[in-house]
Amino acid sequence: MNRPITRRDAITAAGACFAMLSRRLLAAAPVSAPKAVSTKESEADGMVEVTGIHDGKGKGRIKLFRFAGSSAPAYFIVYDLPPGASEGVHTHFLDDRNKLGSYDEYYYFMHGQGQMQIDGRIVAVAQGDHVHTPLEVAHGVENTHPSENLRVFLTFIQRGDEPPWI
Repeated sequence: MNRPITRRDAITAAGACFAMLSRRLLAAAPVSAPKAVSTKESEADGMVEVTGIHDGKGKGRIKLFRFAGSSAPAYFIVYDLPPGASEGVHTHFLDDRNKLGSYDEYYYFMHGQGQMQIDGRIVAVAQGDHVHTPLEVAHGVENTHPSENLRVFLTFIQRGDEPPWI
């Protein structure tokens, strides 16, 4: 026995047809994602001299790698600290307490030797060492070698809003 086609039947059939048609059209002309683009920056390009990094001692040189903004929320810096220079002891907080941004920081020591103050302790550091300083842990680094520069590759991962200085 055939029953009459209702308005509901017609709408359901039209919807099914449209869904099948949509799938066929998408399969025939796939939408491609934009191609990823690599970037390269040189440490020598853009190294700037800074006095009193985080209120530290002396002058150091810094290179902030921007990678056209594609690395956010991870940021990369190279510090080149001459003998006696330091990055002052500072603390990052998740909230806006000190305007330093909210970061976990990862220090890799490329050359030289020095010391870090971490949560009130003094820790000797040298080439090949890695140090992680999480949020809310006071930290800073100092070059203690009498004649060689301390070179540090610092990765910091943003945990809050965009930092005001980037």
